[in-house]
Amino acid sequence: MSDFDATPATWPVQDEVTGEVVSDPDGFPIAELEAQDYLELTNSVSLEERAAGERAWRFGHVIVDEAQDLTPMQWRMVTRRARGHSMTIVGDLAQRSTGEPGAWSDILPPELGEVPRFDLSTNYRSPEEVGEVAARVLAQLAPDLEAPNAIRSSGHPVEFLAISKLSEVHGLVDAALDRLDEGRVAVVGPDATIGALAPEETDARVSWLSARAAKGMEFDSVIVIEPGRILEEENGLSLLYVALTRTTDHLLVAHTGALPDVLTGPA
Repeated sequence: MSDFDATPATWPVQDEVTGEVVSDPDGFPIAELEAQDYLELTNSVSLEERAAGERAWRFGHVIVDEAQDLTPMQWRMVTRRARGHSMTIVGDLAQRSTGEPGAWSDILPPELGEVPRFDLSTNYRSPEEVGEVAARVLAQLAPDLEAPNAIRSSGHPVEFLAISKLSEVHGLVDAALDRLDEGRVAVVGPDATIGALAPEETDARVSWLSARAAKGMEFDSVIVIEPGRILEEENGLSLLYVALTRTTDHLLVAHTGALPDVLTGPA
């Protein structure tokens, strides 16, 4: 039995006439406010503070980002806070790090019913050169998912660089900063490798991130290190896809071992 198969008496309690949810799964009454109540609240307490202190508080609309990674219990928490289940849900199945990409019908809670769906086919972040490499990973990760089309080209082919030792990455970071008049650089790699390699003090424009921590972020230049070790982590293909698609311009893949086949084969 899933977390959403509880009996109607406990999840959720609805008005028999209107169908409106009137209590949360634990039987607490739902907080309802009229428009004037919201205006009066802003003079005394923020909505965030009211929501924190009101266990059954509901928002008029909830925006869910990185929705592909929510667990059933997290979905239950979100749906009970959204009045009338009014939500905008945003996510990328290819970047799911809590399991296989699957399908939205398997991830979204069934009580949402049929929801309007819009698939974005345009890649506004990564240039065409990066998209071609990322598409190779996507083809192996989730063959049923279609790679988005990049809206532009950067003119910078993706670089693959074999290095003899990881300490060389620091020089690569300096070179990346020299190429940028302004902008940010990220080094993205396996969790343990990043932890050992990141300096205690670094340029404010440089971020050292595990592939999992880099999700949802973007940088002007990205150095992905040890892609083979990223693949060894749980949900490694998804994490490698995340790592490759963080840049808006230049991508360098540095590796001490053999380059994974998934990065060298055809898209």
